[in-house]
Amino acid sequence: MKINSGEYKYRKLEIPEGIRPTTEKVREAVFSMVREWIPDAVVVDLFAGSGSLGLEALSRGAAKCYFNEGDRRNFRVLMNNVNNCKAGDKAVCTNSDFRQCLGRINEKVDVIFMDPPYRDGYYEEAFELVEEYELMEEGSIIIAEHLYDNPLPETMGRFSRIKEKRYGTIGVDVYIAE
Repeated sequence: MKINSGEYKYRKLEIPEGIRPTTEKVREAVFSMVREWIPDAVVVDLFAGSGSLGLEALSRGAAKCYFNEGDRRNFRVLMNNVNNCKAGDKAVCTNSDFRQCLGRINEKVDVIFMDPPYRDGYYEEAFELVEEYELMEEGSIIIAEHLYDNPLPETMGRFSRIKEKRYGTIGVDVYIAE
């Protein structure tokens, strides 16, 4: 797997064992949908795995990315990928539960990539915490990847779905803060 576009284009990414990374095709489609939010954005890759979503955002001009990966082995792979892209000066990497990660962010964020393990869900709780910690202003977005057969609600708190796409068995929903 590699970065599709931008400053880190063609950099290869290591994929941790046992995870389901967002494919290059889906990543390209996602970034086509949200390209206007990326330049100079503060981004969160909440369930980072390899870090492909956050690194793609940095490669395309995001100013900063908070990467969070809860599994220690996967976190080592994430750090290798961040270092391989020479993105350390724009990256804040944490190896913690997503709840703790959200609680430690002390600035407004523009974009959150939410691609949790499908079997565990976490969507509703993560959206609630983003609101509770007041991390996003009106017009900021959350991109939620899920199994298409398990649709997410039209609204979650003050977030409303503005885009919904299907890529095989994968659904990608874009929510905007109102």
